[in-house]
Amino acid sequence: MKPRHDPQQWRRFYILDEKNRPVQVADHDEWSRWMADNDLVFRRTLLEQSGGTVTTRFRGVSEAAPTDTPLFITRVTGQAEQDNESFGAQTLDAALEQHERIVQKLLRQLTGR
Repeated sequence: MKPRHDPQQWRRFYILDEKNRPVQVADHDEWSRWMADNDLVFRRTLLEQSGGTVTTRFRGVSEAAPTDTPLFITRVTGQAEQDNESFGAQTLDAALEQHERIVQKLLRQLTGR
């Protein structure tokens, strides 16, 4: 009989402190409660002309690897060429800057400028 792999052994769980900085927590239940009780979306931009959306949110989980998995994700949905494309960042500031760059790039593509 094969032993079951506990997903918590290969993941690290994070919540945000009062300054929106990731803090690792060891208790999966604490993490799960925090994730359920908090708004994880920091920015959402609807591109009305195309029907696309750019959303930046806190992921809260990282693979236990030498290089950390990004904790903040910016996702583009509803765009014909970039549908469901995702971009990661390690900090909220970097994620919000990335969000703005993506929105500006998409707007330039939509307007042809």
